[in-house]
Amino acid sequence: MTVMEHDTPVDTRASVEEQKRQEAVLRARKLRGRNLAVLAALLTLVALFYAITVVRMGGAH
Repeated sequence: MTVMEHDTPVDTRASVEEQKRQEAVLRARKLRGRNLAVLAALLTLVALFYAITVVRMGGAH
């Protein structure tokens, strides 16, 4: 077996591991974006409920 034949599987394995790592980073980035979108939606909903409550209580006095 030559040196070139021996190095090929090692390089392929490293390449596959690097690709998996990049996919994991991309997945984490997408998940973070989705989590931030849910946070923004929840904060908007809380602000809306607060505003509605203030308006309704202000009209009672």
